[in-house]
Amino acid sequence: MEFAPDKPRWRQVAELIRGRIEDGTYPPRTRVPSVVQLTAEFGIANATAHKVLGGLRAEGLTYTEPGLGSFVSPADTPPPERVPEIQDAQPAWRKVATVMAARIAEGDYPVGAPVPSVARLSSEFGISASTAHKVLAHLRDKGLVRAEVGLGTFVAEPRR
Repeated sequence: MEFAPDKPRWRQVAELIRGRIEDGTYPPRTRVPSVVQLTAEFGIANATAHKVLGGLRAEGLTYTEPGLGSFVSPADTPPPERVPEIQDAQPAWRKVATVMAARIAEGDYPVGAPVPSVARLSSEFGISASTAHKVLAHLRDKGLVRAEVGLGTFVAEPRR
């Protein structure tokens, strides 16, 4: 594949995979290429491949089963709730941190509840592990979450 220089590669690969889903190459409930397969086929980085899968998932075209891979969503699956667009000029970690802070504020994660792990954040948002660590560090710095060594990260009691 020859990449256009003025468009992010992950978007170009996602368009191609979206086309394969639409033309039936990947029918509903079948696997789409994994990160490893995407990197091999398109010569892209792991992080780029994660963005491809995250973008397709955000559109509702695919869903991920941990340990199994990503699959084409059934035709009768409603699209996911759209997260409000955040300025593209922001770094990825800040975008994800903003979404996570909103989820905590809205009660999606109540006080004491575990928040997604680094691996889960990476998978859900198509970000690298280091970016996910930055997200959790930012949320800790803001007092929104607390880490318990060996147990995970949990929603913190609101500061008074």
